Amino acid sequence: MAKCDEGALAHYFQNFWENVTGGANFWTFFGLTANLLFASRFAIQWYVSEKLKRSVIPVQFWYLSIVGSVMMLIYAIYIGKVPLILGFLFPTIIYIRNLMLIRKGERESKIGVSETDGDR
Repeated sequence: MAKCDEGALAHYFQNFWENVTGGANFWTFFGLTANLLFASRFAIQWYVSEKLKRSVIPVQFWYLSIVGSVMMLIYAIYIGKVPLILGFLFPTIIYIRNLMLIRKGERESKIGVSETDGDR
């Protein structure tokens, strides 16, 4: 097992303490808000699944994913961390694609309903 780097741990606690005691700035709150939005998508998914008594992914999940991910991407660019930039860039494309598929499905089901209404 690797030994914990005491310098890194001390830096973490110092940075944490500075943020808690007033060293927080706009970007700290921006990053925290982005993280909260991104994480809240799971609470929404859980709530809707419990309400329907089955596992579902509501459309709100994808909107929160996009907003939180884009905000986290902006924050990652600001702090200049390449792993975070890549970590939030590519999934955002998938979230957008899922919304496109949902909308396409909604349009197709409306067209299908319209066509069957004409048969009556």
